Amino acid sequence: MLLAAAVLLALTSCSAGQSAHTSGSETGGGAPVVFRAATDDPVVFLTIDDGAVRDAAMTTVLKKAEVPASLFLTSDYAVDEPEFFRRLRDETGSRIEGHSIDHSDLKGRDFADQKRQICRPARSYTKAFGKRPRLFRPPYGSYDETTLRAADECGVSRVVLWSAEIKDGTMSFAAADRLRPGDIVLMHFGDNFREDVREFVTQADRSGLRPALLEEHLE
Repeated sequence: MLLAAAVLLALTSCSAGQSAHTSGSETGGGAPVVFRAATDDPVVFLTIDDGAVRDAAMTTVLKKAEVPASLFLTSDYAVDEPEFFRRLRDETGSRIEGHSIDHSDLKGRDFADQKRQICRPARSYTKAFGKRPRLFRPPYGSYDETTLRAADECGVSRVVLWSAEIKDGTMSFAAADRLRPGDIVLMHFGDNFREDVREFVTQADRSGLRPALLEEHLE
């Protein structure tokens, strides 16, 4: 949670109309990092991490809420029950993206190790889910220049962080006290899934925003 808090704190200097991002070229090359999508459309994006907790009701929750999500799956969890994630994706209009093999902190590791953590799930997801992930989220939001270079070599178009986070039914914001157009919201596959989705919808409505699919605003 300290790293998550640090990510949010780093964004507080971004103005409401600014897209917080760091291009790969500005950090030594590699895939660009995004915290928010650069858009004036009244949209906000839900991203759901890991996949440790899996419940069939999660699909129903997202369908009823009419919320598509970017599912950043840890490979160790995704391969346990790929049919669960296929159904969740297909019935909610979501996408499946990469989140490493085993949720290890990548920062400081050598290039070969980081590339393995990013490329191996990308290859296995192509086989299991029919499409290669184009986005990657480093575990804990922790990365370095090596991560960005490895991601680029693995075919990643964006390294995605976040600008707001939901935990235990409560949302924390990077700036101000509400969501802004283009915000990327982090939550997890956890026991409070229903409450967290409800909070996402509540905060989106409060800000006059509609849930949308992140991938469609980064391509």
